[in-house]
Amino acid sequence: MKKIIALALAIVMMFAVCVPAFAADIIINDNQPVPVEGKQTGDSRVYTSTETDPTFVSYQVTIPAETPIKWGATKTLFSYHVKTQLELGKRLALSATSQNGEQALKNASTDKTLPYTFSQTNGGAVIDTLNYTTDNEIVDTNRTFNIDIADTAWQAAPIAEYEDHLTFTVEVVNA
Repeated sequence: MKKIIALALAIVMMFAVCVPAFAADIIINDNQPVPVEGKQTGDSRVYTSTETDPTFVSYQVTIPAETPIKWGATKTLFSYHVKTQLELGKRLALSATSQNGEQALKNASTDKTLPYTFSQTNGGAVIDTLNYTTDNEIVDTNRTFNIDIADTAWQAAPIAEYEDHLTFTVEVVNA
């Protein structure tokens, strides 16, 4: 019984703080004193609301469903697209990890693997983890990195199909 009463009181208190506010309309008519020029004016505030249309998407990250790696290729380009329009002071943070946690392509029917690393496409430096945070609230850009497989790894693996999955995590963070 106490829980029901507490719930009812909580609902009543919630509705008590929801007081609607209405802006007064501006009325211009011939009952008002006419200025010297013979015109009457009124000012109306026009502004943006941070309430968004329910169909509005504030960010979109497009990643390829598959990225084939040619046998023997030591560098394979991986490209994805980031488009954002976020609230002022917010950023989009993305990260990608190997689904199996080992950064290795695995053969489904054997225990054979092909280890790989990530590197930057512009400088070629090895990247320990794939992390990217947008510099601005509004971004429309392609992002790239390399998937690298060393010659020694290729030479130690029999020709077969190997695979792994990259799991991308996306979240809106404070700048």
